[in-house]
Amino acid sequence: MNGNTSILAARLADRGGWMDTAAVTDEQTGETHSHRDVHARARSLAGEFLDRGIGAGDHVGFLVGDRPEWMPAFLALHAIGAVPLVVNPDLDERRQSRMLGILPTKFVISCQEDRLRIERRSPRIPAGHHDDGDGSAASRYYLYSSGTTGIPKAVAHTSADLPFFHDAIGGANGLDIRATDTIVSLSQYYFTYGFNNQFVYPLFSGASVVLSRQRRNEEKFFDALHRHGATLAFSVPSALAKLADHIESAAVDRPAGLRAIVSAGEPLPDAVAARLEDRLQVPVLNQIGSTEVGNAFCANGVTRRAAGTAGFVCPGYDVELRSAPDLPPPAGASAHKVGAVWVSGPTIPPRAVTVNGTKELLVDGWLETKDYGYWADNGGLVVVGRTDDFLHVGGISMSAVEIEAALSSCAGVEDCAVLAPLVDGVSTLTALVVLAPWAGEPEESFAALRTDLRRQLEPFRVPKRWTPVAEIPRTGSGKIMRHELSSVLDGEKPGMVR
Repeated sequence: MNGNTSILAARLADRGGWMDTAAVTDEQTGETHSHRDVHARARSLAGEFLDRGIGAGDHVGFLVGDRPEWMPAFLALHAIGAVPLVVNPDLDERRQSRMLGILPTKFVISCQEDRLRIERRSPRIPAGHHDDGDGSAASRYYLYSSGTTGIPKAVAHTSADLPFFHDAIGGANGLDIRATDTIVSLSQYYFTYGFNNQFVYPLFSGASVVLSRQRRNEEKFFDALHRHGATLAFSVPSALAKLADHIESAAVDRPAGLRAIVSAGEPLPDAVAARLEDRLQVPVLNQIGSTEVGNAFCANGVTRRAAGTAGFVCPGYDVELRSAPDLPPPAGASAHKVGAVWVSGPTIPPRAVTVNGTKELLVDGWLETKDYGYWADNGGLVVVGRTDDFLHVGGISMSAVEIEAALSSCAGVEDCAVLAPLVDGVSTLTALVVLAPWAGEPEESFAALRTDLRRQLEPFRVPKRWTPVAEIPRTGSGKIMRHELSSVLDGEKPGMVR
């Protein structure tokens, strides 16, 4: 076996004295497994995998859901030098097959009826495929990007990146995660955010994580914080807005042990953070990262914090804001120049793999994240949106994120998105709104929302066209899938133009 993640983590656990503390709790069964259990199971599975023919350098589709077997199975694959490709096990078979097919995937490991299942595939070598690692096949793993732009990318990172990720976010200058912490994460293992929250941080700090096999809604998420004595909660802005609604409407007690909530995935509206901090009396800490980077490259910590921003640049990374002349200044911050976010650092691979072949990621060692932002006066990075978050309406460029944040803060709005389709040949700012059941008739609700928005935004930022919809298309991590908004609009009854 290779000196890699499994051996390193076991040595850390032994030296840190957390071998016999809880590592994983299965929310469905209530069973808890210690770090010693995890590492013992990993050693056992490594032998089983070898017996089944999985060897060093083999690409293995990893479709194990959020359950206790995930961590030891992943460690076992690294121990024998196999290369996991982490895929969402809840996707339909066609999409899974397509995602597995971008690499020469030889085996698939899934979990059925609480037992690991190993299947052999007949791999084909994808056109243009080559080694995307650092020369050590034994240390690699692949995670898929969220696919908000429609074409997910499989990005390779190495086991050497994992302690770097932990130290940058979970270390003493960050969240200061310890063996006494209990983590509850909305994001699941197959997303980069959840991979770090539920695997990397517990592995290298001795903390424990509470796993749910299905994505939790706001009620179940808050209940998990209470029942399991969570000290750290990881979520995304859209879910945190619903969590704030739930806490305020149900008048529930704050979880006694909770010491911080972390938000990532998209810009966090200040109003959402303020509501949660007021009710729960804990900091809501924003951060920004990407699958290409492997974790956050800007983040807030429990003691080192830039309020109202995605945080300071993490150790080991460099961030530049490069000229983006077509972008407008953010509302209320005209003194700040918005730029395109570029990042460099030791964990960013040179290329990723897609169904269309390999994609180069770096330009002279720098990654363009497709985010836009500005430096706040306190030194933190304020992210105002992504490339497809900016709309061009009547010759004016504006941030959809800013408008959605304002709209989300209005009473009666459960979810929303804005776009600018052509209406009679003219780009028209349009709101798709999921109204609360108690909101009443859409026409009356939209009239009230327009009035409310005019108090928050300039007139040209207030949507002219409004459409009630059943849901906003989002990824499993909560990001709006903007490439699907036009289809949602076309599938619903025409909205009202005012």
